[in-house]
Amino acid sequence: MNKRKWLAGLSSVAMAATLVGCSGGNSGTSAANTLTVGIYEELNGVFSPMYYESAYDGDVINLVYQALLKYDVNDELQPELATEMPEVSADGLTYTFKLKEGVKFSDGTPLTSSDVKYTFTVMADPSYTGRMSNVVSNVVGYEEYHNGDAEELVGVETPDDYTVVIKTKSAQIDALNNFGTMGICSDEQFDYVKGDTTEIESNTDQPIGSGPYVLKTYDKATGASLTRSETFEAEEGQYSVENIIIKKTDTSTEYDELANGNVDLLPNMMEQNKVGTASLNENLTFNHYTRAGVGYLAFNTVEGPTADVAVRQALSYATDRQSFVDSFYAYDEASDEVKDIPLGYVPQAYWNPVSNTMGDYVTGEKEIAGLTTYEYDLEKAKQVLDQAGWVVGADGIREKDGQKLTIKFAATEENSVLETLIPMITKSWKEIGVELKQTTVDFNTLISMIADDSQLSDWNAFFLATGYTGVADTDANINYGVTADGKPDPNNYARINDATLNDALNKGYNTADAAVSEENYLIAMERSSELVPYLPLYGNEYFDLYNVRVKGLETSPVHTWSQAMDKVTLE
Repeated sequence: MNKRKWLAGLSSVAMAATLVGCSGGNSGTSAANTLTVGIYEELNGVFSPMYYESAYDGDVINLVYQALLKYDVNDELQPELATEMPEVSADGLTYTFKLKEGVKFSDGTPLTSSDVKYTFTVMADPSYTGRMSNVVSNVVGYEEYHNGDAEELVGVETPDDYTVVIKTKSAQIDALNNFGTMGICSDEQFDYVKGDTTEIESNTDQPIGSGPYVLKTYDKATGASLTRSETFEAEEGQYSVENIIIKKTDTSTEYDELANGNVDLLPNMMEQNKVGTASLNENLTFNHYTRAGVGYLAFNTVEGPTADVAVRQALSYATDRQSFVDSFYAYDEASDEVKDIPLGYVPQAYWNPVSNTMGDYVTGEKEIAGLTTYEYDLEKAKQVLDQAGWVVGADGIREKDGQKLTIKFAATEENSVLETLIPMITKSWKEIGVELKQTTVDFNTLISMIADDSQLSDWNAFFLATGYTGVADTDANINYGVTADGKPDPNNYARINDATLNDALNKGYNTADAAVSEENYLIAMERSSELVPYLPLYGNEYFDLYNVRVKGLETSPVHTWSQAMDKVTLE
């Protein structure tokens, strides 16, 4: 399934040459041939395809690593490490990839089928703690390797150095994206032994990939720099940018840095004042596209007052999302061209809005009769709480069974979305008898907090945004679903676990029939809207703002700047 990324700010995540027929080379740090990209959150330094969570770390991974397949600017899968699209068996259970010969990792070691098997095997390891286990959980032999005594993941076969055969237990609607877009790691970087992934997990800031760039420097506070890999052989005219700097910027000054030339590119922008102002600057230009993601509120479904579905429903009715969108996405000044581009909308569901089959239901272009969409209604919110036994106390705050209806909201710093949202919901939630208590942390602390079961008592709600890396529906299985052992998926931060929902998700995913998949995902969408572990807050158009000296940058919903560097040149 798609490997989602987290962004802050808009997020909550966001979030991309050479001589002919020879290595990219590295002739120093020429400012004229250096692209500086501004981001407003710190890199977390987890530069491993198997372990990263943040979209900002994902940009480094896109530059350093390669996958078997890659999305192009038309959001279609194309071969990357593979010589061609894989051969798929008639029953949809076996995928045969042929690898390009002569590909090398940045340390000079050759990339072969053994490295593909190693990458998949680590994610199947019993000690693996990352979030990518769903990539391999349907591979033949996964349970035997993960839970048993098997010494090999038998479903990934390597008949020769340049052939990989992946065998699955059942047909899956998104298997090609699932396997194909996974970054491939070197099996020689670490001494891997089954049952001990400690060394791999503790050295994720030392990436060795086969991609066009290598990590040169990294500092958590300031960002990272990359330079062209000496072992990467680019096609003629591709990857002409020699150096890339990913720079931590402040949201209050990032536009000035762009306008002054200290930054060349601000990707994934959605703030109307910056987009509008940039559109009037003759030295700047932009790309725009539907964002492959949504901003949302998540509710803790296992501890505290939000474990009560009635509370989640009431909070959803008491959140005026349309007013938020109208306020946050209103242009002050902008070019006529930009004024004709709608910036934001209220999603009908927490789902991938660029999905080939379900995206139109998210954006509201299609409707589902049974979907609960939570239009703003304070009286409805009060009614839901009354019926659930939450009684208004003397101080105006509701109580039930001795528990006050106090919502501990985990917020991130310097977040323009929350600067607009928090005052709105503080007021409207208070009107229905809810007290909001805000705790502010940095973005990476929030990610750690919500992923840690031992910290579930520390929060009831938070805001994030999901960025999807594909155009299928199957991210819903990790957003809402459970793992093979029946526990909430590591990406299911709300910890929702519902039998009806799980059944529909599994049926939607474990089929090669598109019609059957859509039918079941519609059921899952309806059920998830009733349970409302996540309330979609906004969807939006994304703008990549950049200096006119940057040429050839072609981006789209799932083809980000860090995946689009092949055609970029600098004047």
